[in-house]
Amino acid sequence: MPRNWSVKSILQTLRQTPYIIGYRLVSWTRPLVPGRVLFLSDSRDTLVGNQKALATALTARGYEVRTVLKDGLRARRTLGQGAQLCALMATSPVIVVDDFFPTIYPIKIRKGTQLLQVWHASGAFKTMGFSRAGKPGGPIKGSKTHRNYTAAIVSSEQVRANYADAFGIDAAKVHATGIPRTDIFFDNDLVRDTAARVRAELDIPKDKKLLLFAPTFRGNGQVTAYYDANKVDWEDFITRHGDEFVIGYKPHPFVKTLPEIFHTHAQLRDLSAYDNTNELLMATDLLVTDYSSIIFDFALLRRPTVFFCPDLEEYVAARDFYYPYDRYTFGPLARDHALMEAVTAADGGDMTLDDFVEFFVGACDGRSTARVIDQLIAPFLGTGTGVDQA
Repeated sequence: MPRNWSVKSILQTLRQTPYIIGYRLVSWTRPLVPGRVLFLSDSRDTLVGNQKALATALTARGYEVRTVLKDGLRARRTLGQGAQLCALMATSPVIVVDDFFPTIYPIKIRKGTQLLQVWHASGAFKTMGFSRAGKPGGPIKGSKTHRNYTAAIVSSEQVRANYADAFGIDAAKVHATGIPRTDIFFDNDLVRDTAARVRAELDIPKDKKLLLFAPTFRGNGQVTAYYDANKVDWEDFITRHGDEFVIGYKPHPFVKTLPEIFHTHAQLRDLSAYDNTNELLMATDLLVTDYSSIIFDFALLRRPTVFFCPDLEEYVAARDFYYPYDRYTFGPLARDHALMEAVTAADGGDMTLDDFVEFFVGACDGRSTARVIDQLIAPFLGTGTGVDQA
């Protein structure tokens, strides 16, 4: 056994052996299909975020867009679906993922193929991937996860090194193109019209603002994810702020439970099933979050944010961040019951926010989708590269 392998990493590879073999067989017998872009996800059964923005623009340009999606790691593919996945992976000159996709990591990507990671989050917040080597939830010894990306995108020049470290790839493969799904935040008319539509959909009275409570999950990943929303005294929250706000709760997609009060109180909205987070942010007047990368998107709207972190020390010890936590807090930081006072004190638009935006999302300017396609996708789509030889 090679020194940098472990029993777990060998088993990890063995589980994907049918795909490795299938991919290689198709690569030997069929050429890449010019103009085809394949989008893969093991997290969602619909295209969202960066993938949706890119797929829409690619379709408009006349390229062939194909998808293989499922709504979680636990969902299983049929034999036929597995065969189709192998065929599409092996014949697509560009493959786009936006999250963890274990099937592809043990595969040696054929010549002429771009395997592009368009990670679903902006900025560089919680440590992830190989930045967590040796820590709970980090990669196992010998893991091939992420390492075969031929390119990845990030939201600013300053965070390229963080993502290179996380993915275990050379920094030259990480490109500060900006994040495609943020382009819409720079269209003022679209933001205004979308906010009005979302407010109507959520039945928010005209005299109320929308406060969005959007924490990230606790745990090591999709399977173990949870969040204890009962840390907030919702009755007290409504008493203090119900005259000003309607309160929406948007947990991380990995979290499947929410407080019972959200099913029964008129001032509260269960937004866990609201898929388009960007549209939701356009309608949001005040964001309350903790360690979620949603802050990078919301900062582009220049609206106030409150950071609710009753477990900050525990979270730092378990997960940690790429930078000291105070580098991220451009709004009030609330501990325990101080949340109520922080909401009252929140405002936006100061120099701290300007510095935050420049450092973490400085490459986001409304033209990211076009840059990603022009620089990292279109150059691979013009002509086929023939059939690989054994």
